[in-house]
Amino acid sequence: MKAEALIELGQIDAALPLINQVRQRASNSTVLTGSYTTNNLISQYQPGVNCTWNQDFARKALRWERRMEFAMEGSRFFDLVRWGIATTTMNTYYSVEKTKRSYYSQAGFDHGIEEYCPIPLAQINFSQGLYKQNNGY
Repeated sequence: MKAEALIELGQIDAALPLINQVRQRASNSTVLTGSYTTNNLISQYQPGVNCTWNQDFARKALRWERRMEFAMEGSRFFDLVRWGIATTTMNTYYSVEKTKRSYYSQAGFDHGIEEYCPIPLAQINFSQGLYKQNNGY
């Protein structure tokens, strides 16, 4: 999270060691990989050597590392919403999956609605009208 904030503030050089720290930890985690250890070639980001470290690349690197680091932990959707790419990412996913699974035939992600959950009516009533229901609910 700190690396993400630094990247958005334009302090990409300060974010680099934080992202590389995650990569190093991943590189050292080979206990459960068994015979696949030859596929664990995870190298550090080295500006000018194996990457062009600018703000755009730093964002992509951070997003990739978060995707790998937190896979199956339930935070990906919230990352996509925070980054403003939920609609594009979800609809791209659905367009591919529609060709493979019939239950996705009518699937689609509605921008401005599905990024948010409905606010419980009890909370709206408790707020004495200060809370307004999210769009689409």
